[in-house]
Amino acid sequence: MRYELDKVDYADARVLEVNRLPGRSYFVPYPDRAAADAVALERRRYGSPLVRCLSGEWDFRFYPRPAELPDELDTDAVAWGRVTVPGCWQFQGYDRPFYVNLRYQFPFDPPRIPTTEPVGPVFSLMGEGSVGPRVYHPVDEYNFVGVYRTIFELSPHEMASGHIVSFLGVASCIDLYCNGRRVGYAEGSHNTAEFNLTPFQRVGENELLVVVRRWCTGSYLECQDMFRNNGIFRDVLLREVTLSSVWDVSTTVRREERAGRVRYRLCVGVTLLDDGEARVTLRGHGLERTAAASTHDRRVELSFDGLDVREWTAETPALYDLYVETASECVRCRVGFREVRVDGRRLLVNGRPVKLHGVNHHDTTPEAGYAMTPAQIERDALLCKRHNIDTIRTSHYPPDPLLLELCDELGVYVIDEADLETHGALVGRVPPSHGRITRDARWRERYLDRADRLFERDKLHPCVIMWSLGNESGGGCNADAMYELLRSRSGLPVHYEGAIHSRRRAYDVGSEMYPTVERVISVGEGRSSVRRLNDRPYVLCEYAHAMGVGPGGIEDYWRQIYAHEALAGGCVWEMADHAVLHEGGGYTYGGDHGEWEHDGNFCCDGIFYPDRTPSTGARVVRHAYRPLRVRHVGGDFFMVFNATSFTPGDAFTLRFEWSDGGVAELVCDVDPLRQQSLLVRPTAQGTADEGEGLRRNRMRWVTVTVTRRETGEEVSREQMALTEMAPLGAGPLERRAAFPEGCEVGEKGLVLPGVMAPAAEPLLLTRVSTDNDRDLVGNRPLEEFYDARREVVGVVRGEGSVVVTTRLVLPRHQFLCVTTYEAVAAGVLVTARLHCERGRGDLPRFGMCYRLDPSWDEVDYLGRNGESYRDMCEQAQVARVSCRVGDMTEPNIRPQESGNRMDCQYVRLSDGERRVQITAVSRPFELGVKPYSDEELRGMLHREDEVRTGTYLTVQAFQMGIGTGSCGPATRPEYRFDCREDYELSYLVSWE
Repeated sequence: MRYELDKVDYADARVLEVNRLPGRSYFVPYPDRAAADAVALERRRYGSPLVRCLSGEWDFRFYPRPAELPDELDTDAVAWGRVTVPGCWQFQGYDRPFYVNLRYQFPFDPPRIPTTEPVGPVFSLMGEGSVGPRVYHPVDEYNFVGVYRTIFELSPHEMASGHIVSFLGVASCIDLYCNGRRVGYAEGSHNTAEFNLTPFQRVGENELLVVVRRWCTGSYLECQDMFRNNGIFRDVLLREVTLSSVWDVSTTVRREERAGRVRYRLCVGVTLLDDGEARVTLRGHGLERTAAASTHDRRVELSFDGLDVREWTAETPALYDLYVETASECVRCRVGFREVRVDGRRLLVNGRPVKLHGVNHHDTTPEAGYAMTPAQIERDALLCKRHNIDTIRTSHYPPDPLLLELCDELGVYVIDEADLETHGALVGRVPPSHGRITRDARWRERYLDRADRLFERDKLHPCVIMWSLGNESGGGCNADAMYELLRSRSGLPVHYEGAIHSRRRAYDVGSEMYPTVERVISVGEGRSSVRRLNDRPYVLCEYAHAMGVGPGGIEDYWRQIYAHEALAGGCVWEMADHAVLHEGGGYTYGGDHGEWEHDGNFCCDGIFYPDRTPSTGARVVRHAYRPLRVRHVGGDFFMVFNATSFTPGDAFTLRFEWSDGGVAELVCDVDPLRQQSLLVRPTAQGTADEGEGLRRNRMRWVTVTVTRRETGEEVSREQMALTEMAPLGAGPLERRAAFPEGCEVGEKGLVLPGVMAPAAEPLLLTRVSTDNDRDLVGNRPLEEFYDARREVVGVVRGEGSVVVTTRLVLPRHQFLCVTTYEAVAAGVLVTARLHCERGRGDLPRFGMCYRLDPSWDEVDYLGRNGESYRDMCEQAQVARVSCRVGDMTEPNIRPQESGNRMDCQYVRLSDGERRVQITAVSRPFELGVKPYSDEELRGMLHREDEVRTGTYLTVQAFQMGIGTGSCGPATRPEYRFDCREDYELSYLVSWE
C-alpha cells in the first residue's frame, strides 16, 4: 500500500495537531454493567469486547538519516523489522539509550528543530558535571525516524460501528495513516492522542501506519531529566463506537458541613457521540441512587444531592461505583468524595490539614525505558504504600492512566503534572534564562494544550489533589494562561515550582526544590525573603536527592514540617534509579552508550534500584514517613505523635521491647497530628540477650514496633537509647609486660601473621566519594584527602607497648597521628590520637583499616543493623547481626563508599576456624567491612567492577554525614567534624 507522507507538520511551529480528537476522560466502556463489574482493575483495558488492544508485535523500519524516508512510502516494498509495542526503539536495537539532564539534544533555537540535516554544532553553558560554555559537534546525529505498521481486521458486523484509535503515549509525535490515507498528526508525548478511523476503515484487513520522529516542535517542551527515548511506549486501543456511545464523563463534588454533619452533592456530566438517553447510577457502601435524562447537544448533566458518604483520603480510600449506561454500552468509573482547598497557610483535605509524605515518580523500567506493564505499575503503587509514602508527584508528565486508578483504589495522593519542561532554555543561550520559552506568547497554544490534556484525561480521579503546570520552565505569560485554564475548570489547587523564578513566585501553593532546612524554617515561621511563600501552604516538590548513598538529613526536614502548619510536606527525588539493563544483569547509565553529551549517573537517584529492590534510601524514607513517632522523655514516660491526618492512634499497636528483656504492648488513642504522653512499663518479660565476655551488650535501649491492628502489617520500627555504652571493664584491659604470642607491631601498625595486617592505607581520613559528596558543578571536596603522603616520624618501643607517630601530608592539610599499641589481658589495646598541624575545614573520617584474606567471610557484630551514617541512621536499630562480607556493602549502580555501620560495640570476623574481634573501649565505633580496598573502589564505575580482593575491616571514630549535595544542600554542620579539633579512636583487638 502506498502513502504520501507529510514531512512538514512535525517541524512547523504553526501546527500542533491535525484531526486529533478533543481531550476527554480516560475510561474503558463495556457492553453492560455485569461485564464492566467482571474485570479486575489491571485487566480493565484489555477485557472489553468493545475495545481491542493493538499492542504486540508491529512491523518497524528505522531511518537513521531522515532524508532517506521516501516522500511516497510503499509498505509492500519496505524491508520491515519487528518491535514490541508498547516499547522504546532505543531498547529494541535501534539508535541507543541517551541520558541527559537539563540540555536539549539539538541546537537551542526555538522553534526550529533539525529536519534532514545533521545535528550540530550544539552550544551549552553546562555539560557533564561542570559549568562553562562549550560547543559540541555531534557525529552521525540526526532527527531519526521510526515507521510502525500493524494490521487489524474488521468483520462486516464490526463495520456497522465506527472506530476510534487511542495512543496513550508516543514520543515525540505521531503522524497517523490508515489504508493509504493520512488520518492526522499530534504531539505531546505523554498525552493521549485519539483519532477517528471511521472514514478510513474497511471490511477485512486494515493497515495502520505510524510515523514517529525523534524530535518535533513540541520537543522544546519535553526537556525532562531522563533517558530521552522514542517510540510508541504505551498501549494502543481501538474502540468500537456507535451513536449512543459515551464520549466523555465528568464529575464535580461539593462538600457541605453543617452542625458537624457532612453531606455531598455530586454533579455528573455525560457527553454522547449523538443525542440519546443516559442513565447514571451511584452505588457503594450501602448507598444507591439512579437518575436518567435525554441529552441536549449530546450532553446531559445530572446531580445527586444530600449524599451521606464515606469520604476519600489516602488513609481511607473509600470509592463508589458510578455507572453511565446508554443503549449500547456501560461505563463504570470509580469515584471518591473529597474536597481539597487552601485555607490561609494550610492545605486541607476534607477540612483537615495534611502533610504529604511524597516521592517523585517516573514511568521507567530498565528493560523497556518509558514502557511499563500493568504489573510493574501496580508494583510501584504498592511499594509506595509499603514504605509509608502517601503522595506521588508525577514527574514530569501525566503517568499511564492505570497508575491513577491504582492510587484511587489503594489511597495515594497525586500531584498530577503536565508534560512540560524547558530546562535546557537555561543553558542553551546567553544570558541564561529559566523562562525564555514560557515568556514567549507564540508558545501559548502549546502550553494550553498540555494543561487541557492533563485535566481532561485525569479529571475523574479523587487521588488527584493538585494540578502541576510542569517542571523547571521558569515563569511567564504561558504558565499564567495554564493556571487560568485549570482554575476555570477545577477547584483543586495549582502547583508550579517554576514560578519561583519569576515575579509571580507562587500559585496556590508555594514550592521550592532542595532548600536548606534553615530556609524551610524561615518559610514555616512566615519570614521568608520571598513574601509570597509566607501567605500560603508550602510544598517541597523535590527534596532529599536520593542519589547513590542517601538521602542524608531527611529527618531534619520532617521535624520542621510537623512543627509548622504552613509546611505541607514534600516529595523525595526520586522513586527509582534510571538505568539500562543488559544481558547478564549489568546496568549502564549516561555515557555508557556512546552519547556525545550526557550527565553520567545523575539518573541513578532513586530510593529503589532499577529493579525496585529497596536501597537504604527506601528504608530511610519509610522511617521518616512513619505514621506514629515515639520518643523517650525520661524514666518510664514516652511521647507518641500521630503523624497521620485521619487515622486515630488506636488503629495501631505499639510493642515496646527493652534490650534487657522487658516487653510491653499497648494501644494509644492519640488524635491525628497530635501527641500524647504515655507511661510504659514492662508487662511481660522476654529473654535478655546479654552475650558473654567481650560480646556482652553494654548499653540499654528500647525498640518500638508499630503495626496496624486490622492487618498486622508492620509500619515502623524505631529505637531509643536509654543509657550510653558502659566502658569496657578493667579485666580485659589489664596491662601485660609483653604482647601476646602471634602478633607484631611495626611502623604501619598491628600485624597478626597469616591473619590480619594493616591495609595499604592503614590510616583513613577520607572516604571514597559518594554521589552526594559532589555538587552539581562537579566539585568533589572529599577527594582533596586522597593519596596523603605518609611519613613515619618515630617508633618508640617499651615493655608491652609500642608508640608509632605518623605525619600525613596533603596539599592543604597536615596531620600528626600518635598511635599507641598496648599489651593487655584480652589482646592489644589500640589508641590513636589525631592532631591537625595545618589546614581547616571538615575532616571526612578518622579510622584505621586492616586487610584479611578473602576466606575471612563471616561477620558478626553488635551495632546498627543496616547501612547508617550520622544523618541517616535512625532507620537502623542496634542489634546483633550475623552475615557475610558481601552483605556489608550496598549494590549502588555506581560503586562508592557504602555500608557504614554506626554504634558498634564489637565486630568479629571468622574464616570458619579462626576469629578476630574488635571491641569498643569507651564509646561505640563505626564499622566498615568491604570485599575490596578503598583504593580499588575509587576506580570502579559499575557493579561488575566490584571484584573481591580481600576482606577490608575499617574501625572508625567517626565518618561525616551524607547530605544531598549532588542536587541540594550538603551535609549539615552538626554531622561534620572540624579538622582543627583533636580526635581519639580506641579499640581492643583480640583473636583466637
